[in-house]
Amino acid sequence: MQVSYHHANPHSGRESVLLRFYDEIHDQTTCILIDSGNGVDVDELLGDDEYLSAILLTHAHLDHYRTLGSNLRDQATIYATRETAAAIETRLQTNADHDDLDLSGDVRDALEPIVDWTEISPNVRIHPVPAGHAPGASGFVIQFDDGEDSYNLLASGDFTTRRAAGYPGLATEIPIDAVFLTVASNAEFPDQLTGAVETIVQRAHAGSTVLATASGTTGVHLAYLLDSLSQTTDRSIPVTVAGRVATVWDTLEYDRSTVEAVSVFDDPADVLQPGSVTIAGPEVPIAGSSKRLFEAMRDDGGATLIQVTSGAFDEIDSASCTVHEYELSNHPDEATIDAVVEEYEPIHVVVTHAQGRAARKYKDRYNSFVWAPNDDDQYTLYDEGWEGPPWVNDATHRRVMSRQYTQTDAMGQVMGSIDVGLPTVERLEDVDLEAEGLDTDRLDDALHRDVDGSAPAPEGDPADESAQTVSSSPGDAEEASQTDVVAADGSTAVDREESQEPTQDQSASLPSSIEEAADAIDAEAYGDILERLDRIEAAVTGTTTTATVVDAGDGVMLLRLTDDSIAEDLEHGQTIEIAVQTDDEPAIREEDETEP
Repeated sequence: MQVSYHHANPHSGRESVLLRFYDEIHDQTTCILIDSGNGVDVDELLGDDEYLSAILLTHAHLDHYRTLGSNLRDQATIYATRETAAAIETRLQTNADHDDLDLSGDVRDALEPIVDWTEISPNVRIHPVPAGHAPGASGFVIQFDDGEDSYNLLASGDFTTRRAAGYPGLATEIPIDAVFLTVASNAEFPDQLTGAVETIVQRAHAGSTVLATASGTTGVHLAYLLDSLSQTTDRSIPVTVAGRVATVWDTLEYDRSTVEAVSVFDDPADVLQPGSVTIAGPEVPIAGSSKRLFEAMRDDGGATLIQVTSGAFDEIDSASCTVHEYELSNHPDEATIDAVVEEYEPIHVVVTHAQGRAARKYKDRYNSFVWAPNDDDQYTLYDEGWEGPPWVNDATHRRVMSRQYTQTDAMGQVMGSIDVGLPTVERLEDVDLEAEGLDTDRLDDALHRDVDGSAPAPEGDPADESAQTVSSSPGDAEEASQTDVVAADGSTAVDREESQEPTQDQSASLPSSIEEAADAIDAEAYGDILERLDRIEAAVTGTTTTATVVDAGDGVMLLRLTDDSIAEDLEHGQTIEIAVQTDDEPAIREEDETEP
């Protein structure tokens, strides 16, 4: 048996690879394309006497299936998990012109969902394994026979070791001889994901109409996290998934109590409501359902647009509503990539989904043969035995092979039967937000704030109740109005203060002065209480300043604040309350100036 590979799009996304398995005994070549990204043309890669046997689709993100239709030939089968196949089906049912897709041909008929070992040819078989990254995403173990021995390649696809919407991450306990490893990395993902969820929750709790725009599978991921958050906390938010996101949600058979799926809607008002979250695609609201919904709310100063993107499109950055952007590229950090390689201890590491310096930095990084060429040449990995790259020196070749031969023999014995158990791509029943990549401590702090953004006192704090309205940052108190300071039970800070008047029996045990109270607790806790009380007062009474009236024309009157420090704490589109009084008792004074 001879095994070789091509990078199918080395100067584009570099996520696609063509594998060849040449069986000398039967004079037969099995050709397998892993993903069909931008710029892939198998007609240019295959010889006149070669045929495409299969396409392995790791997940339903656009950069991995953009040319799927044009590369489907020779009655090849497209293998994918049930979830990925279903997501592609929903794309076939919608308008793909916006994404410049090529889904021509008999893609629907060629799709075959698989969960277990599947034979491609007499000596080559495949098995999908969990890969995190996106709902239903997978890598593929590709097993080939050489005589009585069997060996195993892993095409990781885009992966994470953390979960994705309940689906497990990449398993590292699998015996692997060679890995085609995606090295796209993102150390910022947990922070970005937590920030997006935190902003969505805070804006919805504040009563804003929230529209989160995302791709189909990312939208499903967000809805899953928001519902899981509702199940594990006392803060429930109604979530509506709309358009294609709803179709994918239903297709993947999610059933969550706080999520409603509406694939078709006549009136945006049917799915946009204050205090709730609507998730729709595409990820930037320039087409489809998200555009319709955004156009309906863009002039609403109390609404919020949260764009959750892959970075492939330019976000909308201005509107009358509040606009936020979060780039969610769900990849591992470099330390995780290194740990995965160390766990597998493969003979070969073929670097994918990176080029130039980003790919070359992995050369000589591991005790394996690392392949990171920037071309579409054909390279041999195995020819009646494992072969090293032509550019490595003899010392490196001996070092890798001397360590690996014993290990490989053991692997061949372990994986010599296709009956060996491998993890399957199945959604887990338990909810684990930390395993999804969320910073639960940060979210816990955010979710236990009142609707004005104030944080609760620590357990056992003497100011436990009243401190629930203390702002978490200096700017929060100034932004809050008197009507904003409302607890989850509907009471205001003043209500709670009045309800906490001590009884006669309680008064007898209370300190008679502030000094005695200070003696009863340490100075740091006492200072913290005073600071919180100051913030409560600021939140309730607001901030007094002066402003200049500016006539902007067309019936629009603007107020120009004279205190720049206050202006710095305000955001475009934010709704605030003002009190206009006479010059005798000014809060915001009207003056005769009309020029700014």
